[in-house]
Amino acid sequence: MRISLLLLSLTAAPLLSAQPPGKTASPIPGVRQEILSTFNSASNRSLTLAKAIPQEKLTWRPMEGVRSFGEVFVHIAGSTLLFCSYAGMKIPEGPAHDLATVYMKRGFELPELFATEAAIKDRGKIVEVMEQAIAQARELIGGLSDADLEKKVDFFGRPITLRGLFIQGNEHLGEHLGQAIAYARVNHIVPPWSEPQKKK
Repeated sequence: MRISLLLLSLTAAPLLSAQPPGKTASPIPGVRQEILSTFNSASNRSLTLAKAIPQEKLTWRPMEGVRSFGEVFVHIAGSTLLFCSYAGMKIPEGPAHDLATVYMKRGFELPELFATEAAIKDRGKIVEVMEQAIAQARELIGGLSDADLEKKVDFFGRPITLRGLFIQGNEHLGEHLGQAIAYARVNHIVPPWSEPQKKK
């Protein structure tokens, strides 16, 4: 009951700006902007929360058999790369390279996936991986055309349009953002966007 009330209260948290911090960009017309706005909102909050979690808390997990704090954030980055790979993204160089190598190949095994997530322990590295995955996803989505979004791909054995793929990706991102928020609240960590606003 307490968890249900907690999760209900979290849905009332105000959203961050849909634009990446420090940047203003011309709106992209059509459904791409709607996909990108939802992605930006959830990814901004995920990254902001990752930066707010103390290093010593990143190994915390509510029970055995589920992802730790740090592993949830790494999974957010890895799954973002996975979804984008179906739209043509190639394995990137840089901080996210090793994670992408596992997530973006077809036919990965879950034990390998979990081991790769668990290997990234430092908060600075987690943030770098997230920043790269998020930035590359924004660039990819922003560069697609409306016609591109209607193309169909085989996603884990079922046909889906790229539009549907990114909508599903945003749903997945929101699910794990909610998981990380619940972890934070249980550990008495207030998400930065829920902090009381200081009077000027």
